[in-house]
Amino acid sequence: MFQRTPALCLRKVDFSETSQILRFFTPASGKISCIAKGSKRKKSAFLAPFDVLTVYDLIRIEKRAGTLDILTKAERVRSFTQIREDYPRFVAACYAAEFVDEFAPDGQVVDGLYEQLIQVLERLEAGVAPADAVFSFEAQSLRLLGYLPRLRECGVCRKAVSRPDVYFSVRDGGALDPECRPREERWFPARRAALESIARFSEGNMPKETMKRPLVEEIRQILDACVHFHLERELKSVRFLRDTITSS
Repeated sequence: MFQRTPALCLRKVDFSETSQILRFFTPASGKISCIAKGSKRKKSAFLAPFDVLTVYDLIRIEKRAGTLDILTKAERVRSFTQIREDYPRFVAACYAAEFVDEFAPDGQVVDGLYEQLIQVLERLEAGVAPADAVFSFEAQSLRLLGYLPRLRECGVCRKAVSRPDVYFSVRDGGALDPECRPREERWFPARRAALESIARFSEGNMPKETMKRPLVEEIRQILDACVHFHLERELKSVRFLRDTITSS
């Protein structure tokens, strides 16, 4: 059955001398994988080579679950070319794409996640600070996926966090009052200001002033802990992201 959909390219892999396997993220079908037969030929049925971080209008033959769809047509809609001209913005965009690629289940829709991915690319292209753009994307995406930790109340006793210095543990629900800190050292110190910043990002609020480096580093530490806990590993691009957002 032929299906037409807008899709953002997350990854491309050479399948043969002439063909590629492509992974896309779509608003109506979630994450899909397709084979583009003959896409590397000079006289290809596709108008141009495929690029990651690019939106296409796809027509594909949908196959059964667990197999590759067959791509029959792909028209480039948007390329976000300005992101590619700036290393920090490009790193942030690659991180967002890898985040979706790893968290989004195959063939299942996560309401709002496609829009979040497009929004972070639009913000990066418009010149929004990479840290602001990625933190907003990440916090809202974790909320949509059901993985956002408790940030304004203790994950153990559920009381509102009132102290300026608390603790954080994803395994124990998020923010922790000192009295609720478990004996096992699976927590680390965190400031309420950093937790509140992530909560505001998850609600779609952007900072009005440039964030100081210590706050950026602390927010990154908290979000890294969330990603590592749920995926049981780090994303490959996070090391580059840390370096760029903390040095800018």
